[in-house]
Amino acid sequence: MTSTLIGSIVLPDQIIQGTLHIADGTIRRIEEGFPKITEDIFDFRGKYILPGLIEVHGHLREPGLEHKEDIPHGTRAALAGGYTTVFDMPNTKPPTTTAARVEAQIKRYSGRSYTDFAINMGASVNDIDELHKIDTGMITGVKIFTAGHATTPTTIPHLSDVARIFEILGARKIMALLHAENQDLVNYFTHHYRETLARNDPAVWSDARNASVVLTSALEMIALAKHFGVKLYLLHLSTSEEFAAVEFGRKIGVDVYGEIAAYQLIFTTNDYEKYGNLINVAPALRGPSEHEKLWKLLRAGKIDTVISEHTPHMLEEKQKESVWEVASGMPAMQETLPALLSNWVKQFGDDTLEEGLIRIARVTSQNIASIFDFAQKGGLAVDKDADMVVVDTTQTWKVNKADLFTKNQWSAYEGMKLIGRPVATFLRGNLVYQNGKIRGDAQGQRVARSSVVERERWHQ
Repeated sequence: MTSTLIGSIVLPDQIIQGTLHIADGTIRRIEEGFPKITEDIFDFRGKYILPGLIEVHGHLREPGLEHKEDIPHGTRAALAGGYTTVFDMPNTKPPTTTAARVEAQIKRYSGRSYTDFAINMGASVNDIDELHKIDTGMITGVKIFTAGHATTPTTIPHLSDVARIFEILGARKIMALLHAENQDLVNYFTHHYRETLARNDPAVWSDARNASVVLTSALEMIALAKHFGVKLYLLHLSTSEEFAAVEFGRKIGVDVYGEIAAYQLIFTTNDYEKYGNLINVAPALRGPSEHEKLWKLLRAGKIDTVISEHTPHMLEEKQKESVWEVASGMPAMQETLPALLSNWVKQFGDDTLEEGLIRIARVTSQNIASIFDFAQKGGLAVDKDADMVVVDTTQTWKVNKADLFTKNQWSAYEGMKLIGRPVATFLRGNLVYQNGKIRGDAQGQRVARSSVVERERWHQ
């Protein structure tokens, strides 16, 4: 199968007016300029063609929580948001903390996922020995929660248990994915604000899960990664100090990366008054001054990756009267790309749009593929999978829940006017989403890490 796209192509270091030639699911040629004859060509002149996004946090809620989300709904929402690969998160019921459950999860996705996919294995104190058994080629890495909230039954709060896990991961060359908050400090501050001060308003969440909670844990994880030789991916960082910790980790020889969730770049603590607990997330939102620092870090290339952290909950779970009873997280895959583009322009001006497109493509796709060793993904380049999203920055999208594919069909972004809504998404060269509609059936495939593919070839 062959196809040709023309438009503004967002390459790793520039944007060109050019042509993409696709054959057998991969990019075969990229050239500047447009062909004289444009019949039977996808004509996206006036629009931007970006690499398909990669979602590290696919909380698609299967098994056990399908009333919140499921694989078909979640991956259709992904396509509508320009995501072509989703990593499954393990905090399901039961959690994906054993080799058998990893195998079952792969089967669960197969034939039902509209995006390509990979599996993040989980860890729990009771299942640490499973890390010896898992075929490392079946997973991206191991997700560890060092602090818990309503959605994390696999919390591992004691450093001694985390050390046991890191020892195995270091020996087996498995990456650690860390939700890094210090549970002792969470407990201390929660008691102080909830019991002593008797506060239960939305804003107190950010006071209780403050910068000391996340920075302490990030530094602890970097220290353990240094000792055990573990590749470390710090999930959804929320402060400039944590990104400084990532830089420190690199200086002392740790292979460490820092991620941010897009909502940290969209919302601040000032927004609790308007949105209440709809924007309750963990780690918590930060204040306006920190928000500005994070945007500057993104522009400067100091943030490695940006994800949506798609975490669907029922609306009634978000509308509890007390913040301490609220489920943390929000659905966001469909809204993230236009929200990022819109707020980049808001921060830095209309004349920086193309700079923003290049940076956003890097942190939402190229860098993620590189860190997780998926060489066939993450960027518009010859021989890579033809995963692409086309965005229109000239039209405004007023976010409407009727447009959403997520099972819950609610959004904290509802009513916002955003530019850059995806108008088409291609998965391995196939047009799978266009103008608000999914095209075709589920055709997602499990993505194998490049080192695993090479090893298998060597043994053939």
